[in-house]
Amino acid sequence: RIPGELKKNGAVIYYGNHQSAAPVSGSGEELTARIRQIVEETGCGKVNIIAHSKGGLDSRYAISKLGADSMVASLTTVNTPHRGCEFADYLLEKIPKKQQDMVASAYNDALKKLGDTNPDFLAAVYDLTADACRRRNETVEDMPGVFYQSTGAELAVASGGRFPLNFTCRLVHYFDGKNDGLVGEKSFPWGSTYRFLTASGKRGISHGDM
Repeated sequence: RIPGELKKNGAVIYYGNHQSAAPVSGSGEELTARIRQIVEETGCGKVNIIAHSKGGLDSRYAISKLGADSMVASLTTVNTPHRGCEFADYLLEKIPKKQQDMVASAYNDALKKLGDTNPDFLAAVYDLTADACRRRNETVEDMPGVFYQSTGAELAVASGGRFPLNFTCRLVHYFDGKNDGLVGEKSFPWGSTYRFLTASGKRGISHGDM
């Protein structure tokens, strides 16, 4: 629906085409190369990025650390865990390494079938922890000339989300309060403009909905 609305209003849409499970630094490199390709092929000068979830962290890294700032006019992050997911720190501490590797292997196999060439599920998850985000935020600075804005949402009833969000929603609420089933409200805001979305019905709006 978002691409459709943008096209109606005259925008030209391109996709990042980067892998869905990789460290933030690796995804940032892929995004920087993709942005450079788009700019060179179209002569547009700069792009506006709309990034969902971890894509917001990947984009900020590309803009701040890899020189993409000269090719980016704005970054809009959608339900991005800028300050991490504290429940992820808890789970990674409690779940034995053997079980972590088993889950990661299953996800990596599935992601390869979906097109990722070298997925690293665990590396991606570790980069989403509150501790990792806190350390990364110390060096990944907002760049002058790039407009930053953000949005987040609340899944009001855990059962309203699809698995695993219906399970993780309760965990996130324990650590972070209001959340979208994966990311707590306090982790969403970034930039000069922020909007927190709620719904009039009982269900709310999940990370997947966004």
